[in-house]
Amino acid sequence: MTTAVRPAPAAAALSAALPVPVLDAGAALAATAGPAAVLLTDWTRGLAEELSRHALAHPVALVPVRFDGPLAVVGPLLAPGAPACLCCAEYQRLATAGGRVPRQSPRLALAGVPSPALAGSLGALVRDLLDGHARQEPAQDPPTAAVHLLHQDRGTWSGHRIRPVGGCAVCHPLPADSAAPAAPLPAGPRPLPDPYLLRAPNPRTTAAGLRAALYDERFGPVRGLFRTEDSAFCLTSALVTDDRGVDDGGYGRAGDFADSERIALFEAVERYAGMRPTGRRSDLRAPFAELGPERALDPERLGLPDPAHHGHPASPTVPYTPGLELDWVRGWSLTRRREIAVPEHVAYWDPPGEGRPRVVYESSNGCGLGNSPEEAALYGLFEVAERDAFLMAWYTATPLRRVQPPPEDTDTALLADRAALAGYRLLLLDATNDFGIPAVVAVCRYEGSHPDAPRMFLAAGAHHDPRTAIRSAVAEAVTNVLESAQRALAEGRPRDPERLRPMLDRPELVVTLDDHVGVNALPEAAPRLEFLFADTPCLTVAETWPGAPEPVTDLSALLTATVDRLAAAGLEVVTVDQTEPGLRRRLGMHCVKTVVPGSLPMTFGHVNRRTRGLPRLLEVPHRLGRTDRPLRHEDLALHPHPFP
Repeated sequence: MTTAVRPAPAAAALSAALPVPVLDAGAALAATAGPAAVLLTDWTRGLAEELSRHALAHPVALVPVRFDGPLAVVGPLLAPGAPACLCCAEYQRLATAGGRVPRQSPRLALAGVPSPALAGSLGALVRDLLDGHARQEPAQDPPTAAVHLLHQDRGTWSGHRIRPVGGCAVCHPLPADSAAPAAPLPAGPRPLPDPYLLRAPNPRTTAAGLRAALYDERFGPVRGLFRTEDSAFCLTSALVTDDRGVDDGGYGRAGDFADSERIALFEAVERYAGMRPTGRRSDLRAPFAELGPERALDPERLGLPDPAHHGHPASPTVPYTPGLELDWVRGWSLTRRREIAVPEHVAYWDPPGEGRPRVVYESSNGCGLGNSPEEAALYGLFEVAERDAFLMAWYTATPLRRVQPPPEDTDTALLADRAALAGYRLLLLDATNDFGIPAVVAVCRYEGSHPDAPRMFLAAGAHHDPRTAIRSAVAEAVTNVLESAQRALAEGRPRDPERLRPMLDRPELVVTLDDHVGVNALPEAAPRLEFLFADTPCLTVAETWPGAPEPVTDLSALLTATVDRLAAAGLEVVTVDQTEPGLRRRLGMHCVKTVVPGSLPMTFGHVNRRTRGLPRLLEVPHRLGRTDRPLRHEDLALHPHPFP
């Protein structure tokens, strides 16, 4: 038999508004049948988990009514087989506050005071959830649960649909990574209706469809959409929920805000899924020495940080030895057509867990999103090629051939004009290397008279179509030109020259992306960038990449041909499926991390630089004719890179 809470004014008022008992936490944990509301004015994350587990195990229908300051949160309804529980609902709600809230801690305590004046409203919201449960609402795919938020100070209400994104340890735990074999890639033909467009059509990923599936300012996974109107384009930022104290997410640039929002949401999915496992739970921990090269990817092939920087405060890594125990996830070698284990902290750029060693710093480099696994893997590979080409040119400081802007590309011409109005001249350079994927570096060099203006901005692009690579690189570089003033004056003054100048002599002070870009924009950094302006041949796009782009009728065929070409150059291509199952079912989107051992990985924070143990960096520039002999490591120009 259940027991109601003592009739405090708010509880009594809520009881009067409901045809079911109103229980406190203790009574709810003792309930074994029937519907009830659960009033929680002082509660913890641990209690939320306890209530959720109890409801899943008994034929009850409990509606939690909890308080967080002035906010009253009603639901989700807790019952056996419920689409989501109180634990995962609060996990997602608190995630929208970012790293400021210790949402992982079961001891996190929250409290609030119910308003008797709004008891009728709270009762109506509880009845709505109970009535929906009694009606057995039609199942959705993926299933969602309803939650209501009532702001008692403002008297405002909002309704939300949530699901356990990425699984919930209580109600929808992730399956073990070893539970199913890795899916081969390519899995079959992927015909394309447009031979010059490498994205397959997907009617579910319209701007409206993506917004409805992803954006919820209270529960995420995209918690914020922001527009910037003084950029080179209509710029939209889509911030994702995570445990870090910095804002992160997707960024979209387009001719109008509807298109830029769609791109930003698309990229936000990639960032979210690539951050940590959301589709399966890592369950392999072993040293590489035990697994061996036939079962696992040797971390030494990935490029290790300089031992001189081990122990530096800005370095998250530990020294690698083959006997060090690491966490691994299943991957697939496209080159060898078989399964291979990949270090979890390489497959995901920010996996959770204390005491789980990392031997390399990893970014989102190589994360790709697509309408098929093949599309996602290919775009991840383009990104690997882009960063590899850029860093190879930077660390070897070798002159590159100049490329004439395509005269028919009005978008590039307009961007060059925008840069010129700000005093910058655009230069395009061919950075294509042994990957064979057209790669471009765009440079905007200041030629005005203002003494404090940033002197240089660089960006890169790589794609099957060199014109697409050019547009991508130019858009990034010109955007940075036009945003430079705001970055200099933003909170913390990240591009303040006085803050940046000490980094010229102490590169270990370079930690953030703003540091990387800003220090190389100083006038004093000009000598290290002078190699970009060598008097090299200036060719048209057709002369630089004859016959490109070849039309593509089958995306799988292009992926296979690219993998085979890299294999001939001694490079292996490995993929890890990062797809979040709910987003795949709802939107038909796949996320894949593409790893190419031996390529130059993009890192931020100079002490995280990974140039050791990568013979390509020393040999390929000579094979391309950029140097007169193979290089030695001491020949490299190991300045902090300026990649944005």
